[in-house]
Amino acid sequence: MAAKALAWLRKDYQPAERYRHSTVRVGDYLYMWGGGQPGLPEVHNNEKKKSMCSVMEVCHLRTGKWKRKPTTGNPPLGVVSYAAAAIGREIFYFGGNCNHGDCYHNSLYSFNVNTFNWKELSPTTSHHGSMMKHLCGMIAIKVNGEDYLVVIGGFGPSSNNTPKQPGAQYRGERLNSGYQRCNEIHFYKVSTGQWISPTVTGDRPPPIYGFTLTSINNSSAILFGGDTANGESNNVYILNFTDTSVNCSKLSNPGGSVQWPKERSAHSSVLINTSSGPHLLVVGGYLTYDIWIIDINNKSWKELVSIL
Repeated sequence: MAAKALAWLRKDYQPAERYRHSTVRVGDYLYMWGGGQPGLPEVHNNEKKKSMCSVMEVCHLRTGKWKRKPTTGNPPLGVVSYAAAAIGREIFYFGGNCNHGDCYHNSLYSFNVNTFNWKELSPTTSHHGSMMKHLCGMIAIKVNGEDYLVVIGGFGPSSNNTPKQPGAQYRGERLNSGYQRCNEIHFYKVSTGQWISPTVTGDRPPPIYGFTLTSINNSSAILFGGDTANGESNNVYILNFTDTSVNCSKLSNPGGSVQWPKERSAHSSVLINTSSGPHLLVVGGYLTYDIWIIDINNKSWKELVSIL
């Protein structure tokens, strides 16, 4: 009887509360790493920070149960507001803030969900490549049988950073002095470890951070919302990729009686495939308390829930 009572009282494991992290699905599992959390040292690196960052929180979707599993290798230092995307059994982590001062990264790491091992693919550097930043977007694409990562936008220091990307813009309005948004677009070719600066055509998004970037299929994605020099956005951008280029198409609120969500940043989005085509579900955001869905093919929005 006592054993049964103890079993009833025993609670399933739950990860520590956190923010500005990412959760990535691979198969029947969600993998959650890092983020701002209680007790995380505000330092560049030390043993406690490495220990806290050397675990992966894993949720089995079929049971809803979490497990905390140790990892091997050196985890990224950009533990807060990084970008993440999966290809096969690998999860890739780009950039992020170091959880102290104005220390930002443009490193790229991979994490293997079979071996639970970290691997640094591209170190943080101020000499070349994407800006050292956080709050950017990253997706995986596949073109002509090759896997690529695409990194877009973000927020970081305006000095002691990488050379500006030709064609990209950098804006600091509405930010603290010494910081900037960007609309950089970089590709990373996984098979060669090569960073590529693609040709950009169409309606390139402005310098932006805090948006969502969601894959539609192997060679296209949808970008929604975000923080710009003119305030928060409710524009939609459809992005179509080749191995050397990206074409951007902008959708804006036409006004009138058309349903369209309000401007927002720091929201969440997920793709839902239905018999009528792909839809993007958008949840919340900073000072927004609603849920919307857009039919991507028909370019039509519908509000599902409004809490306030």
